[in-house]
Amino acid sequence: MANLIETSGSYVSKISGASVAFEYSYTDFNSIEDALEVLGDKALTMLQRMEKVDAGNTARERAKTANGDSTRIAMSEEEKAEKKQERQADKALLVALKNNPELLAQLGL
Repeated sequence: MANLIETSGSYVSKISGASVAFEYSYTDFNSIEDALEVLGDKALTMLQRMEKVDAGNTARERAKTANGDSTRIAMSEEEKAEKKQERQADKALLVALKNNPELLAQLGL
């Protein structure tokens, strides 16, 4: 069964520097069969478009990295694993702080 997801996003305006919010919706499919049922003949076209966009994004970032134009920091697999552990530890700390208002008070937050 397909579900309609309604959500919002934001971006920072290059002109004013203000955050601009927008809303959008998309269909969340539980299976390929659901997608084919809802999309019909458009399914192949949409898959091809997604594949092209993903390939273009990957190739663009690789070219930017190779030419020194990327702001993305290339990391080894070990560095990626370390960063992932740091993010998980930070998330666990935030959850613990949110669940313990007394500790927040003690820290003056």
